[in-house]
Amino acid sequence: MDLKDRYDVLIVGSGPAGAGAARALHESGLDALIVERSKLPRYKMCSGILFPSSRKFIADHFGELPEDMLCSPKMIKGNRIKPTNDSPIMDTPFSLFDPGKDLEEEGLNVWRSDVDLWLCSQSDAAIIDECRFNSYRKEGQEYIINLNRSGKDIEVRTRYIVGADGTLSRVRRTAFPGFDEKVGQIHCYEEYYTGDIDLEPEWLYIFMDRSVTGYFATVSFKEDKIIVVTGVNQRESVKPYFKTFREHLEKWHGMVVSKTTSRHGIVLTDMSARRNYCLGKENILLTGEAGGFLRGGEGITSSLASGTAAGNAILESFNTGKLAIHSFNELAAEELSNCEKVHADLEAATGFNVFMRD
Repeated sequence: MDLKDRYDVLIVGSGPAGAGAARALHESGLDALIVERSKLPRYKMCSGILFPSSRKFIADHFGELPEDMLCSPKMIKGNRIKPTNDSPIMDTPFSLFDPGKDLEEEGLNVWRSDVDLWLCSQSDAAIIDECRFNSYRKEGQEYIINLNRSGKDIEVRTRYIVGADGTLSRVRRTAFPGFDEKVGQIHCYEEYYTGDIDLEPEWLYIFMDRSVTGYFATVSFKEDKIIVVTGVNQRESVKPYFKTFREHLEKWHGMVVSKTTSRHGIVLTDMSARRNYCLGKENILLTGEAGGFLRGGEGITSSLASGTAAGNAILESFNTGKLAIHSFNELAAEELSNCEKVHADLEAATGFNVFMRD
């Protein structure tokens, strides 16, 4: 697909935040473009569990999720949390940490790469993959965007920018130089295994003992794979903690690894936990984890909700001539409140805020 010289809205990132913005603009008459730096469908390190709030949001705004995007076990009962190695496992249904009304009891286990692309396709936005956002400059009422596609720098014009490009958002770093200096990072690492473990696959397991993880560690399941994750603060090394956590699972939960099938890493931030949000300025809006939206460790719902708020703010701005950031601040307030509620509920249940462990 060839790029045009101008779009009404440029959305950077093809995850749920970008998809939410694009869906809100669907059939509005605005010409929207989603740019994604990776080749689609792209892998996203995530449990791939749609919490009940995500299930409802998708059903209400996008329609019924195709069955072939689910993996076994299809239904996830909730979280099993182990605050310390000596404490019993806490069975916690999603309802304890998933604010919303009229929600299902169970979550859905999905392939994130397929779901993200499907969500984006439920809009009339153009989608360009392997296209990286580099920078922007302002010229009058428009932004001149520098993109790199297939090794070639190109420029397009737009009136609105939606930064939906994740925790290390280049849009945020370009619009707010120096902001990231006060953002704490949580480095996470995962491995996929075939093998066995003495844990029921219909749950997401969360371990928090400081001896086995810097922040938190998880075990989840997809088809015949066991997925093991741990996260540490940026001053520590994740690999030694991961080795310790794997040995803990082998000793206490009978894990036997037949084969390691893949390895991945990702960076989270403490923006939501510390209420250190960055929603944007003027007609540049930051959504999902780029803006700091995160419900504890669950980001899909926040990304969908904040992305949708950004799209609706752009529509209001386009119709009224007011800067989009003013509407976005109002429309995103409910989701920010949900994020803060989940962090508070998690802290009440565990005795600490897991994203602020030093």
